[in-house]
Amino acid sequence: MRSAFAGRVPTLWHGQGAAARLSTQFAEGRETLVIADSAVAIPDPPGRGVGTIELDARAVDVTTVVDLAAEIARRSPNLIVAIGGGSVLDASKIAALALAPGRLLDYAIERASTSALVFLPDAPPPVDVVAVPTTLGTSSETNSVGILKNDHGYRLICGRSLRPRHAVIDPRNLMTLSPAAVREGALEAFLRLAGAATSSRRSRRGDSDAVAIGRALLNTAARDTASAASRLRLARLSALTQRSAALRGEDPYSARHWYVANEVAFALGVRKMVATVAVIPPIWRRIRAGDARWGDRASLESFWRRVAGGLALPLDPSRGISALIDRWEISLPRRPTAHEFGAIAVATERSWGHRYPMLPGLVEEDIRGVLRDSRWSPLTAAAPTDFRRLARRR
Repeated sequence: MRSAFAGRVPTLWHGQGAAARLSTQFAEGRETLVIADSAVAIPDPPGRGVGTIELDARAVDVTTVVDLAAEIARRSPNLIVAIGGGSVLDASKIAALALAPGRLLDYAIERASTSALVFLPDAPPPVDVVAVPTTLGTSSETNSVGILKNDHGYRLICGRSLRPRHAVIDPRNLMTLSPAAVREGALEAFLRLAGAATSSRRSRRGDSDAVAIGRALLNTAARDTASAASRLRLARLSALTQRSAALRGEDPYSARHWYVANEVAFALGVRKMVATVAVIPPIWRRIRAGDARWGDRASLESFWRRVAGGLALPLDPSRGISALIDRWEISLPRRPTAHEFGAIAVATERSWGHRYPMLPGLVEEDIRGVLRDSRWSPLTAAAPTDFRRLARRR
């Protein structure tokens, strides 16, 4: 186990048994609250524990976050240990704003009810958060972003106050993941890099980092998804996407596919990556055809050629990513109904497109075209389960 990038926030730690050992170390003499996915094994609260709150990760939404924030304010910890996948870590980071001065949480919740993208006023985190991921690919443990689900969709909240103090990657927490979940997580991290690499406005260092990390992600996942060593390596590479220069280009919105996938995921009730693999091939086809609204052709082709050249994948980026999705057996979502096609296209333009910098110049009909050309499961899927919000506290 070792720490990386000492002195930066968050500090990244990793290794066998690191989660239990470091959580105890960080919590020594401190009022500590554990927030964890109810589906994972939860340790006894370290330090002077003020309790544990369990969340059903499948049901996390704005109501969950508001309730969680009230508990955080009531218990007033000076350390939060968040254990779970991206939805639990995001909920913990956003709810922790309850301890910030100036009604920062209320500001975030209110703004997210009218805007798909919320920037928080610049401020340090109100409480130290130790983020312990139990899934791969989201990088929530190392970024300053939180996804909030409300009645309007998945809203993107950004700000320094959301960044954890420590990120602890322990392969013991990753061993219950299926090989399919590991590949899906690796692909999520890879496409985060690929999105940045579709922009011509990136530095030489950023381009070099994106290629090196992207190649390592693909090669590691292609070679082995079962061992603790490979899962730890993939988790570290996912975290590295946020800690390198790979995502620090001049266009922070270059991952155009993310915004379309975001609306598909909300409309169909599927995971973000399931939605992403549906829309990424037609978006890359449009980039390669020269539609610069979606990205830069030369940049995408150069990135794909350098990262995928050794994996016997087609060198055409759209055909290549489709082949990788098939090879890794990533699930496809059901085909939307005609009404859902229209609703997704309208919601995407309204939230992200047209005059917004995320999908500049792209309107409803452009989104419909992508959706018509997207990859959908040939099977008829059942309607998504309407999970009730569950939060068990002790």
